[in-house]
Amino acid sequence: MFGYDEEKLIGSGSFGNVYRVKSKGEYYALKEMNDKAMRDREAAFLKLSDHPLFPKFIDSYDEGKFFILEEYIWGTPFDECIKRRGGFGQPECMRFAISIADGIAYLQQSDGNILFRDLKAENLILQPNGEIRLSDLGAACFLEEADRSIAGTAGSSAPEQFEKGSAQGMYSDVYAFGKLLYHMLTGSRAPKTDRSISLNSAGEGFSASLDLIIRQCTSPDPSLRIPDMYSVLQRLVDIATCTPRQYKKLEKNAKKLLKDSEASAAVTYSRNIQS
Repeated sequence: MFGYDEEKLIGSGSFGNVYRVKSKGEYYALKEMNDKAMRDREAAFLKLSDHPLFPKFIDSYDEGKFFILEEYIWGTPFDECIKRRGGFGQPECMRFAISIADGIAYLQQSDGNILFRDLKAENLILQPNGEIRLSDLGAACFLEEADRSIAGTAGSSAPEQFEKGSAQGMYSDVYAFGKLLYHMLTGSRAPKTDRSISLNSAGEGFSASLDLIIRQCTSPDPSLRIPDMYSVLQRLVDIATCTPRQYKKLEKNAKKLLKDSEASAAVTYSRNIQS
């Protein structure tokens, strides 16, 4: 069809089709898109996202339709992995969470401040080597453009992404990350609610420090969320690298905050980082 050694349709949607193709012994993902502007935007974001979390850009070209050739990521959709495992233990979950947060923070700090806008387990792939990767930047946009469009997945993305006139920001990806972290830890989708999400609804035995992060990521009020993914990444790294004694102190402090009925609003963050 396209002149590659092997070609297999592996996905389709309103944007077009995705094929796994083989050329000179190497496999690639080939996106056949109906809209040139959409193709050009996704290609531009792929070029800017030079980070291990994202697929590598190979080429783009036009032949009747509009194509992007990129690295093919082998592995299992992460939502399937979560379902099979019933959630991951804290050490594994922290490793995945830090990798994801680092990649999204990289986008947010890139030229133009890129918002991912569709962070969810279905867009992640767990590779055979245990590394986590993100496979689709189709909903991404620059920060200054975010308010002009509605994008994301209901139930995963931040509520302001679906409300015309509501400001989107770096805190929008933070909201989706909080829901994803809940999903990874518990094995269940985060509940639909107009309040911050808590691990309490999933049972006992979860880290109070991670519960606090999830609550502060998923506030319906953007001004009460952790403001950006770099700040989330710092919090996760602090938890992952502390000594047992320091961890006990973190847990004690988190439990005190969680006892407060206003825990999700305990910290009001500055928006200066987005200006």
